[in-house]
Amino acid sequence: MTGVSVSSLTKAYGALRVLHDIDLDVQPGEFTVLLGPSGCGKSTLLSAIAGLDEIDGGTITIAGEDVTEREPSQRGIAMVFQSYALYPTMTVRGNMSFGLRVKRLSAAEIASRVAWAADLLQLTALLERKPGQLSGGQRQRVAIGRALVQRARLFLFDEPLSNLDAKLRTEMRVEIKKLHKELGMTIVYVTHDQIEAMTLATRIAVMRGGKIEQYAAPDELYERPATLFVAGFVGAPAMNFLPGIVRAGHVEIDSLSLPLDRVAVAGPVADGTKVILGVRPEHIGLADDGAPGVVVEAATDFLEPMGADTLGWFSVGRHRISARLAPQRARSVSGLVRLALDLRHASLFDADSECRY
Repeated sequence: MTGVSVSSLTKAYGALRVLHDIDLDVQPGEFTVLLGPSGCGKSTLLSAIAGLDEIDGGTITIAGEDVTEREPSQRGIAMVFQSYALYPTMTVRGNMSFGLRVKRLSAAEIASRVAWAADLLQLTALLERKPGQLSGGQRQRVAIGRALVQRARLFLFDEPLSNLDAKLRTEMRVEIKKLHKELGMTIVYVTHDQIEAMTLATRIAVMRGGKIEQYAAPDELYERPATLFVAGFVGAPAMNFLPGIVRAGHVEIDSLSLPLDRVAVAGPVADGTKVILGVRPEHIGLADDGAPGVVVEAATDFLEPMGADTLGWFSVGRHRISARLAPQRARSVSGLVRLALDLRHASLFDADSECRY
């Protein structure tokens, strides 16, 4: 079991600074996901931890040892890449054992490790096949197996499921989650897919512009996002945002006046403060069906059937909001409706700093 600590890490490419004083602490056995949009610096941070990129400042510690100046081969890591990076002329057995043969391990030890990983990943029957004879999911399992046989201190995954179709991604998420639970290994995993992050991680570091906006457990990120960016990025569909101003204990949003005391905030909010009220679609329901919350009138724009539920889109004044509805009930929704906003689960953000109150 090993942990990772990154302290005041900076990285620039010429005049372009891509990582800004990153601090990150991954506990032994944790599954940490680096989540964010393209260009936010998550893959650069992973490469820095791996030693594939030189850093301009800060330190990286693995298992209590400063590895900042060490080569990748000296850091005790194993990586799984987006592209699989398998040798096409080698069999599955050859691909999984190649790194061990380079290290000159005994034939018996190599055979033992490959057999163990193949059994764990259900690859035993495929050991004599070549990558061209495998499906995308099977090739990704081989890439994971090649990493597992290294018995590394730390496993780094760089968007390993991006090239798979939706069904295979779901299957592989289950496999990786199961693997982490069984082996208790420490994983740092990069993805831009927030569903992937929420289902896999024990903690998620949400990144934007080379900085970590929030580092927390998935439930905390979803229920108490620290910034407007995190609130909008985590969750599908995204949180509804309603800009307003605080006056006399209420949030005034155009003609609406919503009581501020219903919203959980850390401290008082001064009159005249410009704020943004965030409400998730599942916390908006039909008042006529008994949904709890403050009632507002809305016009039905359109409905999006999504199988298990239906997403209803409504106009409240000049703002459009979404609500999760039961499919059977949604079929009869049209025209003007009364929506109930459950403000007990709402988030309030400062409009200028974009930070949560």
